[in-house]
Amino acid sequence: MARVSLSESKKSIEDIWSWYEDQKEGLRYLKNSVITAILNSSAVVNPKFITLTSDEINDYFDYSEEELEHLVCFDLISATEGALRSDFYSKVFNKDKSNLGRTFRQLHKEKGNKISLEADIIENWKDAYTASKIHFSNLLGLLKYRHWLAHGRYWDLTKKGRRFYVQETYDITEEIIDLIE
Repeated sequence: MARVSLSESKKSIEDIWSWYEDQKEGLRYLKNSVITAILNSSAVVNPKFITLTSDEINDYFDYSEEELEHLVCFDLISATEGALRSDFYSKVFNKDKSNLGRTFRQLHKEKGNKISLEADIIENWKDAYTASKIHFSNLLGLLKYRHWLAHGRYWDLTKKGRRFYVQETYDITEEIIDLIE
């Protein structure tokens, strides 16, 4: 069975969060700069803002912050998936002796590299660590949100999940990372 080559370019959720805070601060700075320039009739205003009303400027930056939050949530969830998959392969290839490690080796023997994140990895974590079941159930909810983001947001999210906010997403992913490390 072919081994999966694990990447060295994994992102930590702490780095993602730090980047998010920097970008949010940058958006606020830009918004304040635009508003100040317009109020002072400054010649140095990005042309796309010149004809906008203050409500339209506020809407623009509210939308930008919402989009930033979607992107950061997507990144946090993706980093968590990467950590779970890396943990899976680490347990398989290092012949981890825990019950979970044995289960993962058996799954890998049966399925090779066609392992399902939800059905194979997360469900087995839930079975192995029942006290942490709620954290993995929360992650399954996050994955529905991630699928919605990744596939173009074309369906009504309220039918198959819900939106998660950035702090909530960070808290759930942090719980999972803490459990698997």
